[in-house]
Amino acid sequence: MEKSSLLHYSDSIYSFPVSENEIEIRLLTKKDDDIKRVELMYNDKYFFHEKVYFKDILKTYSDSEYDYYILKEKLNDLRFAYVFKITLKNDEVYYFSESGVSKSYDISKGFYDFFQVSYINPVDIIKVNSKFKDRIFYQIFVDRFAKSNNYINPRINMQWGDKVDAKSIAGGSLKGIEEKIPYLNELGVDALYLTPIFKSPSNHKYDVEDYYQISEDFGKKEDLSSLVQNLHKNNILIVLDMVFNHISSLSSIFVDALLKGKDSKYFSWFIVHGDCIDLKKKNYETFGECNYMPKLNLNNKEVVDYVINVCRYYVINFKIDGFRLDVSDEIPHAFWRKLKEEMLLIDSDFILIGENWHNSQSYLNRGDELDSIMNYALTKEMINFFAKSKTSPLEFKNNVISLLNRYKSNVNYNLLNLLSSHDIYRFINECNDCEERFILAYAFLFFYIGMPCIYYGDEFALKGGYDPDSRRCFNWDNKDNSNNIKVNKYLKEFIKIRKSSEFIDSNFEIIEKDGLIFVKRQKKENKLTLIINMSQKTKEIKVKGEVLSSLNLDNNQLKNHGFIITLEGE
Repeated sequence: MEKSSLLHYSDSIYSFPVSENEIEIRLLTKKDDDIKRVELMYNDKYFFHEKVYFKDILKTYSDSEYDYYILKEKLNDLRFAYVFKITLKNDEVYYFSESGVSKSYDISKGFYDFFQVSYINPVDIIKVNSKFKDRIFYQIFVDRFAKSNNYINPRINMQWGDKVDAKSIAGGSLKGIEEKIPYLNELGVDALYLTPIFKSPSNHKYDVEDYYQISEDFGKKEDLSSLVQNLHKNNILIVLDMVFNHISSLSSIFVDALLKGKDSKYFSWFIVHGDCIDLKKKNYETFGECNYMPKLNLNNKEVVDYVINVCRYYVINFKIDGFRLDVSDEIPHAFWRKLKEEMLLIDSDFILIGENWHNSQSYLNRGDELDSIMNYALTKEMINFFAKSKTSPLEFKNNVISLLNRYKSNVNYNLLNLLSSHDIYRFINECNDCEERFILAYAFLFFYIGMPCIYYGDEFALKGGYDPDSRRCFNWDNKDNSNNIKVNKYLKEFIKIRKSSEFIDSNFEIIEKDGLIFVKRQKKENKLTLIINMSQKTKEIKVKGEVLSSLNLDNNQLKNHGFIITLEGE
């Protein structure tokens, strides 16, 4: 046994509560190590030294490096102590505690070094967001989704549908979105994520000039209020994109600091290296290298209070359901804790979704900062497997297992999973226009744990390269022919399956066998199974149950770039 490969810590991603009386315990061991059996020696914390009980922990998953032994246990006493007993194939026995690996273990001295769940405090439990659970997101880049004859943007500088550039203003508006609510209902989405809508000189609005004004490009406050009310009437939630890492250099706050230097009450609201702001030398912190986006100093209490008041204003007055938070990993943890606390006072199910592209354990695994992130780590794996065939089916399965165990299990249900967005190539472009690869990827996305998100136009495989090309206009006049009805048909089928009673609250399992990916969603006696063939060979499969959807399936022969979804029931 490779002792150095054993991974487990108390109060971590390896040991945590999932409810007020249930815990999850994970032990990681070297993949295919010579382990025959893993048992948990356990008891209530204050009785462990007198007696222990034993329970097997089964190997649940494997990836390229580790085997995962996972146990969920309901507790009678909320204080729990445990040690791992590991039996090797040659019947040698080892014990794994906080002191490490040993050949024997004295339970009478266990209080020194057993692993523990010291106490389950309800406030420490990461909750699966009850309002957003089972919702299907639809992301809208506001300027390019839909125009309205009831609101004409005076700054339009292009014909709808023409090629866009960094300065293009096409005329999409809040009224345009509101008028398309029947379309969103018919598609089956029930949560919107809008890119920023506040006063800003750009088309993207990530350089906010004034948080308290709606951009004249998109409408007025009355339009936002009407949109939210009608979305809610149609059971659609709304998440606004909030940009607090930086602000526009045209904002009155920054201009005051620029003109007055240290005499400005706003000077300390920015991070300036010197006694005055020098635009040419750019002696102040910015977003990336963009001198027109000066970074806000959220280490300053005045700035924190200002930003939180902005958030309170939109949640209280417009009933916004959540925020997507731009560049969230460059903002202090203390700020997110404060914002989370304030938002929960208004709405106990309010959701904070961060734009974190990397491992975000420190933001997600305590439950007191962000609720979710845009899961670009999954996007990357989907590109490598479905779009580019850079990874094998086995490697893809292994990588997905690693991602699932990156966070506590309840966190996974809150993650926003996506294939396309305004910041990356559209997925159909990543697939080199292969609609079959595109469809298979969306089939997997809708079977995965978390909140699936469709980027506007993906339901018709709208093309788009890197920003700004990924922000093309939605082709309303000719959408049925724009890339085809076939993609739309499949996405609607996936949405219907995702919303079915057999899918909701089902358990997730992914395996690889003979070059096929099997994704299973089990709920009591009902089992939904997705089988994906991304190998280069046609595979014979046994079809069990009712076929709900399929592609490239012929007489039990599943061809390359094919899938099948089946339902087996009682």
